[in-house]
Amino acid sequence: MPSPSFRPSAAWLSLTAGTSNPPLWGEGVWAITAPQPRLGRKSNLAALAPFAFPRNLLHLSRDAIYMSAMIEKRASSQGSSEWPLRLSRFRVDHEWEGQPASNVQQRLRFVAVQGWLLDVRVYFATQHPSKRLLHEAQAELNRLLLPKS
Repeated sequence: MPSPSFRPSAAWLSLTAGTSNPPLWGEGVWAITAPQPRLGRKSNLAALAPFAFPRNLLHLSRDAIYMSAMIEKRASSQGSSEWPLRLSRFRVDHEWEGQPASNVQQRLRFVAVQGWLLDVRVYFATQHPSKRLLHEAQAELNRLLLPKS
């Protein structure tokens, strides 16, 4: 089964997992805002380790975003969700099972769209992401590409 992907952006780094991964992980893509070199800033690169989840989220700086999109399986129909997905329609979890620290917020959307069942998650290292962070997350969701069904 093919994997979703993100259109390239200078502001984001992404990692795509293909069919060689264990079935437990499915087909997916992970993205993180690219670190900007500033003195004293945490490196977000360590957070781009999907197989270390959720401990990898401890490496996020407060102004970083981590996103994952996984294909669960083919949908029985084309689905009725809007495309691109809207962050404002995601469930917001301030506390969740496996949460590595109380400051990490999870936004989750499990949806059927364009013939696929998707599990899309967005993580912030703050419970109160700024408008700028929300805008950046939405911009990356707008770059999410699905395989042809």
